[in-house]
Amino acid sequence: MNLIELHSLSKIYTETASEVVAVDNLSLRVGEREFTALVGPSGCGKTTLLNLIGGLDRPTKGSVWVNGTDLSTLNDTQLVDFRLHRIGFVFQAYNLVPVLSALENTALIMELQGMGKREREKRAMELLDAVGMADKSHHRPGQLSGGQQQRVAVARALASKPSFILADEPTANLDSKNTATLLDIMLDLNRSEGTTFLFSTHDPRVVEKARRTIHLEDGRVLQDSHPV
Repeated sequence: MNLIELHSLSKIYTETASEVVAVDNLSLRVGEREFTALVGPSGCGKTTLLNLIGGLDRPTKGSVWVNGTDLSTLNDTQLVDFRLHRIGFVFQAYNLVPVLSALENTALIMELQGMGKREREKRAMELLDAVGMADKSHHRPGQLSGGQQQRVAVARALASKPSFILADEPTANLDSKNTATLLDIMLDLNRSEGTTFLFSTHDPRVVEKARRTIHLEDGRVLQDSHPV
């Protein structure tokens, strides 16, 4: 079953008198349980494509279908609700709330969903334990290393029980040891929980672990490979 379907998708930005084509008439499908990397040079459209799939931006042309829903049919309020319940995000800059603990950051999505305090804190602790951060649950982001913050970000992304997780350059600010730890955690979640991951990355260590690699160039799919 396809979780994500992109049909003749284009995104064009107008900058003064010129136009920048970030995504160019791109069609693509991503299925359940995939562990897929979007790769290519800077400016090839990786981040723009993730933003379109995640409903953080709207296409100029074409359509994005997620779990059988055409995102173009949703108004802004419906789109926020859809993201809240269906899609997990992991960002390069972590995007944790500085004044909240690891536990509170992880539980935040569930609070926005209306889950009761006891239930959301229980699940948040389970998720922090799954990413090896249970012993740091009461630490704020400023008390954590970059690798630890990114693991909390993964726990937060999983909190809403999303259909899939979009990760934009998740290892860009991590050293080799933390990158290996993070990738092992996400691979384990992919295999044991069936969580689908779609990455944008320059990192060869991520590409090496990916089971599918989609090479982008000038906003188009240059190559789509499924390594054994």
